[in-house]
Amino acid sequence: MKKVMVIAGGDWQIELIKKAKQMGNYVICSNLYEDSPAFPYADACEVADVLDKERNLEIAKKYMPDAVISDQSDIAVPTVAYLNEKLGLRGIGTERADIFTDKSVMRKFCKENGIIVPDFKLCKSVSDAQEMLDKYHKIIIKPIDSQSSRGVFTVTDTKQLVEHCGETIAYSNRRNEFLAEEYVDGAEFTIDGVVVNKRHYPLCISVKEMYEQNPNVSRMQTYTYSHRVYDYELLRQTNKNLIEKTGLPFGLTHSEYKFCNGKYYLIEAGARGGGSNLSAKIVPFMSGIDNYYFLINQALGNPVDESILTNLQLPKEKCVIMRFFDFGEGKVQSVHGRDVLENHSNMLDFQLNVQVGDELKNPKYGRLRPGHFIIGGEDFEDLKKQAENILEKVYVTFEK
Repeated sequence: MKKVMVIAGGDWQIELIKKAKQMGNYVICSNLYEDSPAFPYADACEVADVLDKERNLEIAKKYMPDAVISDQSDIAVPTVAYLNEKLGLRGIGTERADIFTDKSVMRKFCKENGIIVPDFKLCKSVSDAQEMLDKYHKIIIKPIDSQSSRGVFTVTDTKQLVEHCGETIAYSNRRNEFLAEEYVDGAEFTIDGVVVNKRHYPLCISVKEMYEQNPNVSRMQTYTYSHRVYDYELLRQTNKNLIEKTGLPFGLTHSEYKFCNGKYYLIEAGARGGGSNLSAKIVPFMSGIDNYYFLINQALGNPVDESILTNLQLPKEKCVIMRFFDFGEGKVQSVHGRDVLENHSNMLDFQLNVQVGDELKNPKYGRLRPGHFIIGGEDFEDLKKQAENILEKVYVTFEK
């Protein structure tokens, strides 16, 4: 029996741990909290901050795993790469991990390799970012290495820049720096895939709809093989070009783009699967590919059948709607409709993170959204009606 160490133990690592165990492996999981959601699914659990590389290395040396992996967590990627290097295991390398987790490094890499990105500037202060604001009048400021849209703000004047700059810097883990970049208008997309032997295979694409209260946080993502307006084949080729130029040897990928003036602008690219169980639930449904099979086996150095991917014909009829709840603000008096989520025939996954007495606020970043559901089918128009029906029946009432 081989040992697999999973760094991070939140909700989104549960399916990865379950898959690793299903494949016959002994699983060690490390995370910051003793009551971490993924801990009950692992064989051994250790308390450690995901960002603490040396503490996680101590744990790894205690168990001597055959592979160290993670998914759906940007902040875990550098730690995973570091442990694999120190233990002589198969990983993506710390330099490549920096490309995928330090936004300033990724932007510079793209500029050097002909990948289209918004104009940007690495900043340490308000005055550094003011130049970009004066130039474009509307900019995005973001931490260099956070996740779930923490510390990301759209800024249109100096007052907003001053108001948000401190919070943005606070979410940068590596250095007290942040990015100020040109605001690119247009539709936003996600694309997820898998890499085998440095070859990238795209598996599913979504177009985003953002919260009205916060245009930097996704409220809905709709997945289809193609789109009547946007060229998804161009997006597949654009992202394949990016990923293969980085030299990523294996693993999952999640990238986000905006479409403007006939071009796809890279917004983010991660060497991990998309969060909210995108990689665990949506990718397999949309593509028919067990992407965790490829991730775990490649990390262990086991042979994989790449012909499954080289001969892959993505199912054109499959569609998915991932919808995050938008209940509003107030103190929760009652929660309605959980049974609708539990009993829906096309439900792939859901979370309803609301209890009586909770004080709900409009989400400042992704992890503060009150829950979501994922439904899948083969008739997109019908699926949209199902989503609307769920939203009518799942709601909260607030105290007056």
